[in-house]
Amino acid sequence: MKTKMIMAALITALIMGISQKSFAQEMSKQDYLEKSRQQKTAGWILLGGGATLAIVGGALMVENFCLFGCSDTVDNSFNAGTAMAVIGGTAMIASVPMFISSRNNAEKAGLLSIKSQPLNIPRYTGKIPKSYPAISLSIPLN
Repeated sequence: MKTKMIMAALITALIMGISQKSFAQEMSKQDYLEKSRQQKTAGWILLGGGATLAIVGGALMVENFCLFGCSDTVDNSFNAGTAMAVIGGTAMIASVPMFISSRNNAEKAGLLSIKSQPLNIPRYTGKIPKSYPAISLSIPLN
């Protein structure tokens, strides 16, 4: 009986957790810049690692190239080189979307800014501030 109640409670909690909407926070300029920097670093790692892997794999393929009468070790080395070259090429191709996303996030950070905007209401009392902090978003029209 206890296990059935525990299972029912867990299933109910799971369903409630899935069905609730999650509200995402808006990202600030610093968040966009940090995300851009991390994506650019990941892109360079993918590009450099992929190039290294492709070069080493290509060298293994060229060194162990054989059409007929190959031994198992030569054939296995050629297959390993081919796999390394393909994985390296895939990693280099995967770096392109990382660089594109990095640039887009950097542009978003450049468009967002925090400025002090003037408060355009009559000031009859001395307690009203002259300006207020505001987040501005520039939308280029080109």
